[in-house]
Amino acid sequence: MKVEGKKFISPLLCFDFYAEHYHKLIKQFRKDTDLSQLRSILKNGVVERDVENLIQLETYDAMVITDPYKNIVWVSDGFQEMTGYSKSFAIGKSPHFLQGVQTSESTKQKIREQLKTEHTFTGSVLNYRKNGEPYLCQIKIVPIYDSKRMLVNFLALEKELLAA
Repeated sequence: MKVEGKKFISPLLCFDFYAEHYHKLIKQFRKDTDLSQLRSILKNGVVERDVENLIQLETYDAMVITDPYKNIVWVSDGFQEMTGYSKSFAIGKSPHFLQGVQTSESTKQKIREQLKTEHTFTGSVLNYRKNGEPYLCQIKIVPIYDSKRMLVNFLALEKELLAA
C-alpha cells in the first residue's frame, strides 16, 4: 500500500487470524461429532466424564471403537484419511489388520496384556496403510464401562507420528 510516495507493509492480515481460528473450529467440530457418534454407539448413550474429557483434551487423527472382543464397531472419518481403509471395510474386523511384518511383537504383546486386564494402553505401534505404506502411530486405548462397571467397549485415539 502506498500513500504519498511512502510504502506501508501490514504486519498481519486478518486472514492469518481467521485461518488459525478456522483450523481450531474444524478440530473442535470433529471432536464434537466423534463424541456425538460415540454416545449413539453406547447402549445407554452416556459417556463417562473422564472419557469425554480425554476426547476433548487429546490430539488425535482417528478414533476407533471396538467391542469387548476387540472387533471394530465404529471408526471416525479420520480413520479413512489416516489408513486409506473405508469405514465399511474396517467394521467387524480386529484392528490387527493394520499391523504387518515390521510391527513389533513386544508392542503387540503389551497391548494384549493391558487390554486383557482392562487397563489403559499408551504407546506407539507401526501400522500399515491400505497401500502398504508403513506409518508410526501413537495410540491411547481406554476401556469403556456401563453403569454397572461392565466392560462394553474399548476406545482408541490414534495420532500419526511424523518425522521431524
